[in-house]
This record gives sequence, C-alpha cells and structure tokens, in this order.
Amino acid sequence: MRALVYTKSDAEFAQIKNAFMDVSRLIDVSRDPLDGHGHYSDPYDVVVIALDGARGMNEVNEWTGRFPNSRVIWITDDRDFAGVAIQKHIFDFIVRPFDSTRLSECFRETLTECSGANSWHIPSSV
Repeated sequence: MRALVYTKSDAEFAQIKNAFMDVSRLIDVSRDPLDGHGHYSDPYDVVVIALDGARGMNEVNEWTGRFPNSRVIWITDDRDFAGVAIQKHIFDFIVRPFDSTRLSECFRETLTECSGANSWHIPSSV
C-alpha cells in the first residue's frame, strides 16, 4: 500500500508518517517535493494533503479528479474549506491542531476501506 503526503513541515511529515506506521508497518509513505510541478503520474492508495488555502484546495481537486479511487485526506488550518471537502467527496477533513490519536483513527479507517486492504496487516489495537 502506498501513501503520498503533501506538507511543507518536516515535523508534520514525521507525525503523519508515524501515525501511518502505528496503524501498519506495510505502508510505503512518500512525500511530494512541492517543487511546483504536478506529480500526478501514479495513483496512490492514500493521499494526505496537509496544505492550507488555495494550494490545498488545488491539490484536492487534482487528486479527486484524476484518481477517484485514491483516499484523499485534507489537513488544514481553515475549517471554511470543509464545504469543498464535502463537495469533492474526500475521505476525511482534519483541522489543525490535531493529535496523533486522531490521525491514527483516520488512517486505520482509511486503510480498512482501501482496495486490497485484506492483503495488509492492520493491528486490532493502536
């Protein structure tokens, strides 16, 4: 299973990656380079977009439009984008600040619903 994370923060990437690892060690977690070029050639099982404002909304639009089977999770400071999240049918919308428990619960539910989830070991407790 593969996950892609969009974030500007090294600390936030580490927190997100650790939350994935808490749920299952069989996840390949990558980070988008945020270099201004769209890297949309590969579908991912899970895409975490931890970007605010229009930048986050643009990435949500790209991923939901190009890869409707990817589970998109949007993390932002701005709860006013919740309407966009609902409209785009993303998997989850998380407002900062958040804690590791919230992420682990979201990721556990995400991985349970992903196609091929039965081939991954997801521990019953975190």
